[in-house]
Amino acid sequence: MERWRKAPFKIYIQDIFRAKQSENNKYVYEMFGIKFKNVLLHGVVTAVYNTSERFTNFELNDPTGTVQVYYNFTKANKHVNAECMKDIVQSFAKVSRFPDKDVKTMSFMLERIEKRNSNLNLKKGDYISVLGDIFVDDLKDTRMISGYDCNVTSIEKDIIWMEEMRDIYDRCYLR
Repeated sequence: MERWRKAPFKIYIQDIFRAKQSENNKYVYEMFGIKFKNVLLHGVVTAVYNTSERFTNFELNDPTGTVQVYYNFTKANKHVNAECMKDIVQSFAKVSRFPDKDVKTMSFMLERIEKRNSNLNLKKGDYISVLGDIFVDDLKDTRMISGYDCNVTSIEKDIIWMEEMRDIYDRCYLR
């Protein structure tokens, strides 16, 4: 059985195209002597296309390159089941009818759940963190990312990410 790193492998976009695909498992890649399946990337969205209620495609760019990302909202681990969401809203409605000291806390929690449950609304220029897998688009014969957790961040987090990556490469990958 082939072993690979279980935690996401933090890399630059250029490394998606430089990593060697495993001979035993087409979903496992190797770089710097480390085998990995999941990658963690950070960059800026340069294009958004083919967006629907269920999925979106976008281009992610960092100082080293650009990669296409496919993100399916329904496969994200953020969504609350529709029946469960309905039950939460009904429970909140019952509690909020009567004065209750916890109603503000419950309101805040419901707002957070609803926000987390909504689809990612990306636009060009957003800074984003992407957790996903490398896959090969057979039609174009190019590597892409199948994202399963995408979070909009900020330029400050992008700067911190680049500094962290420089340190990781110096201390861990290129030693």
